[in-house]
Amino acid sequence: MFLWVKPMDHMKQLLLCLLLSIIFQTTFGQVTGKLTDRNNQGIPFAMVALLKSTDSTIVKSALTDNTGAFQIANVADGKYFVRISMMGYQTYKSTSFDLDSATKQKDLGTITLNNASKELSGVVIRGDKPQVQQTAEGVTVNVQNSIMTQGSSVLDVLQRSPGVIVDQHNNTISLNGKTGVMVMLDGRLMRMSMDQLITLLNSISADNIDKIELMNTPPAKYDAEGNAGIINIVTKKSKKRGTNGSVTLSGGYGMYEKASGGLNINHNTGKVNLYGSFSYWHSHDYGYLYAAGSDDAAIVGGHEDFSYTGISKPISNFGDGTVGADITLDTATTIGASVYYWGGGNTNLPHNYGDYIFPDAPSLTFNSFFNNSSHLDNAIANLYLDKHLAGGQAIRADLDYLYYNTRSLSNSQSSLTDSLGNPAGNSGNLFSPVQRDFGNTRIKVLIGKLDYSKQLNKKIKLETGAKATYTRTAASSGIEDLENGVWVPNIVGSANNFVTYETIDAGYMTFNIQLDSATSLIAGARYEYSHNYTDKSADTNYRVDRKLGRLFPSVFFSRKLGDNSSWQASYTERVTRPSYNDLTSYVSYNSPTSVFTGNPLLKPTITRNLKFGYNTHGYLFSILFSRDDNPIIGIQGMPGPVKGVVYLRPENGDWQNSITLQAIIPIKIANWWDMNYTFTGGLRQYKISYTPQPFEKAFMAGSFNFSENFKLSDGFSAELSGYYNSPSYSSNWHSYSNTIVNLGVKKELGKGSLKLSVDDIFRGAIYKSDMGLLGTDAFNSKVHVIYSGESRSATVFKISYYRPFGSTKNKNQEKRDSGAGEERSRL
Repeated sequence: MFLWVKPMDHMKQLLLCLLLSIIFQTTFGQVTGKLTDRNNQGIPFAMVALLKSTDSTIVKSALTDNTGAFQIANVADGKYFVRISMMGYQTYKSTSFDLDSATKQKDLGTITLNNASKELSGVVIRGDKPQVQQTAEGVTVNVQNSIMTQGSSVLDVLQRSPGVIVDQHNNTISLNGKTGVMVMLDGRLMRMSMDQLITLLNSISADNIDKIELMNTPPAKYDAEGNAGIINIVTKKSKKRGTNGSVTLSGGYGMYEKASGGLNINHNTGKVNLYGSFSYWHSHDYGYLYAAGSDDAAIVGGHEDFSYTGISKPISNFGDGTVGADITLDTATTIGASVYYWGGGNTNLPHNYGDYIFPDAPSLTFNSFFNNSSHLDNAIANLYLDKHLAGGQAIRADLDYLYYNTRSLSNSQSSLTDSLGNPAGNSGNLFSPVQRDFGNTRIKVLIGKLDYSKQLNKKIKLETGAKATYTRTAASSGIEDLENGVWVPNIVGSANNFVTYETIDAGYMTFNIQLDSATSLIAGARYEYSHNYTDKSADTNYRVDRKLGRLFPSVFFSRKLGDNSSWQASYTERVTRPSYNDLTSYVSYNSPTSVFTGNPLLKPTITRNLKFGYNTHGYLFSILFSRDDNPIIGIQGMPGPVKGVVYLRPENGDWQNSITLQAIIPIKIANWWDMNYTFTGGLRQYKISYTPQPFEKAFMAGSFNFSENFKLSDGFSAELSGYYNSPSYSSNWHSYSNTIVNLGVKKELGKGSLKLSVDDIFRGAIYKSDMGLLGTDAFNSKVHVIYSGESRSATVFKISYYRPFGSTKNKNQEKRDSGAGEERSRL
């Protein structure tokens, strides 16, 4: 269903509705009291939580002040109880009480806490979360529960997450078998191309990551972008009063060296929270690529058999840092600002070589040496206001500015010779002896967001909001040959410059309805209008002008079945819009017979999801039915303007259906041994018609993740973890299975800890695939590809040291997503 409207008229109407809702405010109540010990001394900094009597969900919370007094304001009508906890004291739970228009204030009086039965001196008690938790949107992975996290990159941790497959060779990230996934960092979409995104995630240390949210059915408050769903990477943020932080140092070696370090610091007075962090990442890696097969390539003389080898040894150096402040102006108002920066670069000196054999012509040998370099500068700035209003109302406003700047340059010196050593290449084609391939991209994004919520009555809560995003992208790229000491454009990849723009106006509304004490319903919808276009002065080959308006409904239903069981059902719709890189027809070098380019005829993918879930005693099960119309399939070999050259570009499939089962099984053998198993997989089916012979494919595929955790004596613990990815298909490609097993050992050293991790102990980082088994493309291609990561040649060992410092008094602090919210991922 496509709806065409003027975006600004739509936004004005929505903002007017929001303001009118804020004006009509109702009364509210508050809960007060004082906390003392047996000696009648006030207990400061204790946690006081207000919970609903119907389902024990936390409504609000507060800390006691220096005298032990507390106040919880702006409480809607309802039936509640309070739960109070403080280290060294027994947890207190009050009786239920009513709060309505007749009793606007509930004073609990003086509450005396009893000492805990055991005094623990010098011991910090930690409550471990489950490593994997189910949510209405998907699952959450608490990555700090894993010994393997410290010393790893975010990409490493993501690859070990259930249902996630990272293909670094083809630069794809898939969730539950689908590649149309959006990646967020602290609720902000990472608006960059997938190859840039993978480079970035591989350059950020996982030491500062708290959890990863895998949402295959996100609700209406999130952007509708991403047919596979959203992966939200959530960083740590201290909740402690006073000055505190942590230091992490890591070093390792596989075939080459790795190192990282990080510092986090936080100063929290209760009214003002100042925080900052910095981390550095160095990695010297290794990759090996081998491809062999045959195709019809007129540019080299017709049908050929070939073998191709590429060896790379990239060196990456990156740093990232954050500074920010949260300021509580009064009990109902908080403002804040933050700036996040990450940047650095990598260098690589790959060597590519191969042979081309022809039935009626001399064989050719290709040999090429590259000098590649790239640099990234990315930053995010955020301003926000949180305001609690009368009658259980709240409003939040965010303003974000995002900046991305990437620069890359690849110089090559190549030879293409026959068996007698005579050169076969010349300037003006992909065989020129000296070439360079360059690409520069600068992206600026401005986002404004307004969210409003109101407790309409005891059972219904309204959430609504509006968001406007403006993006400007300036990019230049091309292939050039060196002729007589002068760089000139190559006939296949002429240099081009273009500027593109995108505006997205969105509004959402949801109703959270408590049907009874065990049943809840969340129903809503999100409307998005997008317009992306290029400068009118742009070459017609690169010109884009796309508009899309659509309503995306979402419904979530859940019901508790006793204290330990519940089931859920949901229906959502989503969209995957082609990125600028997907649409524009610029070219970049890949091999002597192929170039990368875009496809201006790409259509958006529309997805419909129906999901059922059940959990009991920690065991989680779900089934997801999904339908994609016009799925975007990347890197397909197609003919183009220059005859015989293979243009690698994205194409639209006809449709894609999937039935995905997920089971999360936690098992506790003993107090010192627990394990967690996750299976994700099922039936997948798709059809493509862009090949000379259209075809359909149905197959079973899945992944299996496991983690074995052991708590040993003398402060030692250990973890054995890994994953298995089954064979699968995508377009005309067949991928083989692969298995990775990791080992980690941890030793507590007073206030710090020392960890040893061994990545891929059985050297399983080999990825094999075949092209041309299902159908025939325009070049009659039949190819077998093998890619090996560093750990295939040498097991990677890492040692990490972690040390926290400062105070240990907890301060309640809710997690806050900024207005960039779901921004950063479509370039």
